Amino acid sequence: MKPDTFEDAYARIQAATKTRTQTEIANLLGIKQSSISDAKKKNTIPDGWLITLYRACGLEPDWILYGQEPASRRAGFNLADGVAGVRETANEYAAAPMRATVYAMARTNSESGSWIRESLESIPLIESLSRPHLLVVKMDNAGMEPVIRHGAYVGIDCDDVRLRTGEIYALDFPGEGLVIKRVVRDLEAKRLSLLPDNPSHPAQHLPLETPGITPIGKAVWVIQEI
Repeated sequence: MKPDTFEDAYARIQAATKTRTQTEIANLLGIKQSSISDAKKKNTIPDGWLITLYRACGLEPDWILYGQEPASRRAGFNLADGVAGVRETANEYAAAPMRATVYAMARTNSESGSWIRESLESIPLIESLSRPHLLVVKMDNAGMEPVIRHGAYVGIDCDDVRLRTGEIYALDFPGEGLVIKRVVRDLEAKRLSLLPDNPSHPAQHLPLETPGITPIGKAVWVIQEI
């Protein structure tokens, strides 16, 4: 079934949440107001919105996208009353998703050249994607396409820094910032290869123990458009 237009789905969100302006909806979703304009241009409701609206407000994704009843399966929900009319018991409560800060990849210290954390935005994150020491970055190049697309959100497990051949890691590369590559450790040649999945991008071959290059963690999930 083809989803309704953005305008129809957006109108349902406004009706259910009793919001009137883009600013109010942006605050509810924890996004920038410009993200609403971007979604309108693409004529689609992002998955992150659906997760937030379901977890925080109890709104069913099928109702938002297709108009299929019920609007919510939470006890006490009345569309005429909006979200404020929801009455929850302890067993029915659905906690709002955690939010994860998203960091830029190319920010570096002007003196040392090492990568520094500079936040770009925050995104809602379901519990199953969380890690004790999770780093979320926004992919700023096409070197790992199609596995990781430009603009994708990448979850990095900073507790997993032991480089294993064939896996994808984030590394602090002096002068470049954070790079995300597939790693091959060639013990016989004493060489570390950083391989892109995109064949139009060149591979990098370095000494196995290259001073200054620091593994930050292993890529464990990706959030991106298909």
